[in-house]
This record gives sequence, structure tokens and C-alpha cells, in this order.
Amino acid sequence: MKKIFMILLFLIPFGVYAQTDRELLLELIKQQTELSKQVAETNKQVAENNKQIAITNTKVDSLDKRIDTLEKSVDKRFEMQSNLIMGMMGFLAVLIGVLIWDRRAANAPLEAKTSELKREIDLLKEKELKHQERETKLELYVKQISQIDNRFAPFN
Repeated sequence: MKKIFMILLFLIPFGVYAQTDRELLLELIKQQTELSKQVAETNKQVAENNKQIAITNTKVDSLDKRIDTLEKSVDKRFEMQSNLIMGMMGFLAVLIGVLIWDRRAANAPLEAKTSELKREIDLLKEKELKHQERETKLELYVKQISQIDNRFAPFN
């Protein structure tokens, strides 16, 4: 009896769920077709996304080319400006050199004339000292003579 009971227990689930399995199978088929539609829709979206990615990549490549072109033109401008600045600095250095040379060249005759005038002033000072010495000597002589001769008394 145990065996019969076991067989019945084994067969009952198949008999009870036979209708349900069929419904489950139909439901699974329905879900499978639904999933197939969703997969097809997803594949379409993936294809669209791939097209958009290709378009975006094309645009990015175009922007990269533009950026490269702009970088090159900016580099050229900076190079031109640095060359201009270097040229201007060179010009200023030459100009300052010419100005210094010109000042020296212009000052050379003045310096020569100044040194000549200094020599003349020194000579005149020497002569003046000699004249002052002579005057003091003459004053002494006149005083001595005025003591001897009254005619020279007013110079006393």
C-alpha cells in the first residue's frame, strides 16, 4: 500500500498541473514573443545609437581638426609677436647704443675745450698769484720809499 500511495503522490502533481503547464507554456511562448519584440526594438535602438555615435565621432573629428588649425594659427601668431618683440628689443638696444655713442662723440669736443679752459684758468691763477706777489712787494717798496721820500707818502 505504501507503494500505491507513493505512486499516487507521484502522479497527482502531473495530473493537477497538466492544464497549468499548458497555460504556462503558452504564457512562456507569449513572453518569448514579447521578449523577441523587445530585443528587436532594443536592436533598433542600438543601431540608432551606433548611427548617432558615428555622427558624433565625425563631429568630434571635425572639431579636432579645427582645434589643430586654431592651435597652429595661435602658435604662428605667438611666434610672430615674439619675433616682433625681439626685433623691437634689438632696435631699442641699437638705438641706445647709438645715443650713447652720439653723446660721447658730441661730448668729446666739449671735454677737450673744457680741459683747455681749465688749463687757461690755471695759468691765469698762476699769473694772478705772481701779480699779487709783485703787488705786495711793490707795496712794501713804496712804504719803504715813502719813509725815505715824502712824495710817496699818500701810498702809505
